[in-house]
Amino acid sequence: MHKFDEFIHKESAPLLPAGEEIELTGFFFTQPLGQVIRTEGLILKGEGYFLAALTRRRLILIAAEMGLATLKMENKGLREIPLAEIRSIKTGGFLNQKRVAFELKSGETFTLQLNTLATLYASGQKNFIAALTRFHQSAL
Repeated sequence: MHKFDEFIHKESAPLLPAGEEIELTGFFFTQPLGQVIRTEGLILKGEGYFLAALTRRRLILIAAEMGLATLKMENKGLREIPLAEIRSIKTGGFLNQKRVAFELKSGETFTLQLNTLATLYASGQKNFIAALTRFHQSAL
């Protein structure tokens, strides 16, 4: 487990009841790849990044911020999303750039991006979307 995984576990632990464990960690961002390319990477600095913890019952998103060279290990806010409260998960993307669109039962929608090669920030990066969709189906 590397330092970002440890940070995710530390920040998520107070939200988890006894017996619920983090299955995978992930790293998401909100900027579409095309926008990153058009700004020559300048958009990468700042907000719009999330470290994620996935359990068999919930998705926990930890808002983070990108510094000049790497992601800052600062918790800018936590959001818990019970998997049973997600109406649908739609995935897409190409090669290592993946997109996950969420529709919650409340009607809220949002989309997150994931790069499967960003394993520096989360060890579960490559398997996160498959596990998320599998756990979501089990939670329904």
